[in-house]
Amino acid sequence: MDEKRILESLKKEDRSAFRELFDAYYDALILFANHLLNNAEAAEDVVQDCFVDFWISRRFEHLDGGIGKYLFQSVKHAALNDLRGCRRREKRHASLQQEISEEEEATETYNEELEVLYAAIRQLPEERRKIFTLICLEGKKYQEVADMLQISINTVKTQMGRSFQFLRKILGNHRFLILLFWRFKY
Repeated sequence: MDEKRILESLKKEDRSAFRELFDAYYDALILFANHLLNNAEAAEDVVQDCFVDFWISRRFEHLDGGIGKYLFQSVKHAALNDLRGCRRREKRHASLQQEISEEEEATETYNEELEVLYAAIRQLPEERRKIFTLICLEGKKYQEVADMLQISINTVKTQMGRSFQFLRKILGNHRFLILLFWRFKY
């Protein structure tokens, strides 16, 4: 293959010269790219992209010779860029997997903690549980609950105090406070 003749023909937009160039270098460039990427499909994509870029951007117009050297350099750079892109995608994927895993773990822990809390609340006597639920879970005021249940506000306060004592005893101080601030609205 005469590179100078092909180069002159390419500059005259001779498509048969491009075909000749493609046939002469394609297989060798695929092997080279596959050696760098260790992936036959990616190697084919890289080589084809390099040929397309070579033709469309008319890179041959600025060459005086060494088309083969230029093509091998182009494939090398494109393959290395592809590898960098793969590594970045793999890092992002691993990071997302880690975030999802941590989120699932946190959700699982949250659900377990809620189960412990609700199990403790279910152990409260019925009237005390009703008062506690209205205030803590539904966000009602002490006076509203007193009016709703037709009891004094002091009874509501007393029952809430006893509920808190009981839950603190069952759950332990630290867990009780965490769950209280984590879940309930005042």
